Amino acid sequence: MFRTPSIWRWQLIFTGGIVAVAVMIAAFSPSTFATPLVVVGFGLVVVVTLATIMIPWDRLPSSASIALPMLDALAIGFTAAAPDIRLGFLWVFPVTWLATYFTMAWVFAGIGVISVSLVVFGNHPGEPAHMMLRVLVVVITLGFLGTTVRIGMQRSRAARRLLERQSEQVNRAATRAETHQQRVVQIIDVLATALVAIGDDGVIQRMNDAYRTLYGRDRFGANLPSPAVEYDDRRGEPLPPDQTVLARAARGESMQDERVWLYDTAGRWRALHVSTQPLAGRSDARRTTLVIIDDVTDALEAAEERRTVSAIVSHELRNPLTAIIGHVDLMLDRDDLPAEVVGQLAVVANAGERMLRLVSTALDESRPAPAALSEPVDLRQLVDASVASFLPIATSRGHEVEVSGADTLLIYGDAFRLRQVIDNLLSNAVKYTPAGGSIGLNLDVGPDGRAEVTITDTGLGIAPDELEHLFDPYFRTDEARQGDIPGTGLGMGIARDIVTSHGGTIDIISEPGVGTSITLRFPRRPEGQIIDRPEPLKVERLHEKEPA
Repeated sequence: MFRTPSIWRWQLIFTGGIVAVAVMIAAFSPSTFATPLVVVGFGLVVVVTLATIMIPWDRLPSSASIALPMLDALAIGFTAAAPDIRLGFLWVFPVTWLATYFTMAWVFAGIGVISVSLVVFGNHPGEPAHMMLRVLVVVITLGFLGTTVRIGMQRSRAARRLLERQSEQVNRAATRAETHQQRVVQIIDVLATALVAIGDDGVIQRMNDAYRTLYGRDRFGANLPSPAVEYDDRRGEPLPPDQTVLARAARGESMQDERVWLYDTAGRWRALHVSTQPLAGRSDARRTTLVIIDDVTDALEAAEERRTVSAIVSHELRNPLTAIIGHVDLMLDRDDLPAEVVGQLAVVANAGERMLRLVSTALDESRPAPAALSEPVDLRQLVDASVASFLPIATSRGHEVEVSGADTLLIYGDAFRLRQVIDNLLSNAVKYTPAGGSIGLNLDVGPDGRAEVTITDTGLGIAPDELEHLFDPYFRTDEARQGDIPGTGLGMGIARDIVTSHGGTIDIISEPGVGTSITLRFPRRPEGQIIDRPEPLKVERLHEKEPA
């Protein structure tokens, strides 16, 4: 029930009290030691104490220790024979000992030993009634004391067991929480996406292995400066300290797939997509922001490589196709060819033109969009150059082509892409207009101040139900397919995307059998800027060298 140190402690405390009483008796009433039973009682306490120290209690059953408080009670009973001194108060020690560690049966057994000792060894100078009264008072008092101590110990032990169970539950919950946190950390660390949590004080609270690898931090370097440097663009300018990703996140700025360039510790440029997400917390807690960083360098390089390969292949294919078509046209101009040869050459010419259009489309799709639409471009020069390119074909088919309107119409944009739009629309007008038709191009400034280019033809026209699908990829009208007119169905979609990227619009009015009118509208200057009227870009220069 309890260990050797507890047995020693209880017995030594009791012995210390007995020794103190003996010293005081020797000082103030030495005649008390003339009573033999008193000397026997004090001697029994000394003998029991020595035995307590010498006995190996760990080898004995726990119930063996009950002999000690019983012997102590008997020893006090011997001292009760002392005249004029009430040493019976010392019975509080063994009764408390019994009530603390043993059952109530042993408590009452101890009180029984005390009662017998008081009757047998006590000093009873008075009447028997006085002796009985003394015994009853001692029994009731010690019984109350033992019951109170026992109940208190039971409650104390119950509370201790409850606290132990609660402590075990808390420990199990803490262990589960720690295990769960370790699993979450392991899951986060294996993610390829870099994650970092930063407080509004600018201190990193948590980061995963992907972030450490990307920014060159070690596991314990949360507050160390990063050896990697962020830039506003590839080979651009380093970002100021207050404009870095972590600085902006600490201020609570919201970012959604923003592009940031990082020059890492290995000397490699990395393109990053950065997003932020506020983390939930207590209302009185400091703000914490999660920064999500995706490394898209490989994806950008792969896309750039695909564009490069497509551009090279398309460019190398277009040159021989142009030669084939040109020589076929020269042969078709001869009058001495048999009719079936002329038909075969016409098939070759049509196939070559279709293949050339496919190659040109692939080249156009591989060309990246302009980074900024800031070049001054004269639409009239673009229209004149485009008409000059298609005029031989239009003339051979008996078309009448007329350019009217403003002699100069300046906007700001990408001349190459705008020329692509005009070439595409003029090519369609030539292809879908029957022999002897007319094509008109008019340049003007609209009521809203925007530049307008209108291309009108007297061609086949487009049915209303087909007009709404004109910009769908690979869509071609029924009449174009049935008439075996070459085309891929991609040109109009590409033209619309280019016009939209310039802040413009494209409107189409068409009637089957009558013709089609397409109007392009562009803003005269970049939004929010006041542009002086510089010299327009010379269109001829664009055609001196084919784009790589």
